[in-house]
Amino acid sequence: MNDFFSKLENFFFDILGLILPGVVFLLILLSPVLLVDMEKMENIAGQSVILSALTTVWNILKEHWVSDRGSVLAIATILAYLIGHTVKVFSRIKYEFLTAIFDKGLNRPVTRLYNKAKSWIFPKDPYKLKPVLRPFKNLIASIFTFETVSYSPKDKIIRQNSLNILNDSLKIELPDDEYSIVKISAVITNQEKLRSLGTFYLAKYNLYRSLAMIFLFTTFYYLYFYKVTDSLLSATSRGISCIVLLGPIIFWYTFHEKYKRYWNLYGGERLMSLFYFLNKKKLNERG
Repeated sequence: MNDFFSKLENFFFDILGLILPGVVFLLILLSPVLLVDMEKMENIAGQSVILSALTTVWNILKEHWVSDRGSVLAIATILAYLIGHTVKVFSRIKYEFLTAIFDKGLNRPVTRLYNKAKSWIFPKDPYKLKPVLRPFKNLIASIFTFETVSYSPKDKIIRQNSLNILNDSLKIELPDDEYSIVKISAVITNQEKLRSLGTFYLAKYNLYRSLAMIFLFTTFYYLYFYKVTDSLLSATSRGISCIVLLGPIIFWYTFHEKYKRYWNLYGGERLMSLFYFLNKKKLNERG
């Protein structure tokens, strides 16, 4: 029975982390058909590969949706699963590039310039303005920060304690890095059948990272679509253009933040699970 529930859980996380992003991506690709008359768009489809592909897919769906809806849904599900895998891989690559460009590059000189400007503008007592400026500073920092942290700095003592116990017990010097702690904890949690939310947090982390990439792509996709179809857009479509363009940006930031948060929760959960297992005997003796 436990094996059945374990497989069911893995299946659920597979849907959550792979099929759902694929479905969202497909819906976003096809969403422009709601903003423009597709019959008119066929006249300018040859001007763009994207518009040509969108028109072709629209004609196929229009032809087969009524007559063979089951096959269309089956193909869409398979495509969503494959696209979900692709998005997952490229979202990791994207965040590696953005981390290198911003966190380990541009953010450092910008931070130095910010500190100099702050001391120049407020030379006497800048601390009075800290509560007012902090929300804006935190918002800007969160937007341009792409590196994830697997545990809170406050948990450093727990991490060191766990490493010390493992090193003393195994008589080896384990590497003091995030990957080793997470991997060891995952193995111990599975082997000892400890209750942990680590798998759930990891699935959410992968899901939100994929969705963050999708909505970043959506922003540029809609900008391009509005540009090439401007003459075909109705007054209503133009009227909601701000909402259509602002929505993906808001969703990108939302999932960008949640992605980083759930990696932190995942690392913290793994660290706490390892710490609990290694100190379980002492905790039970006190109880």
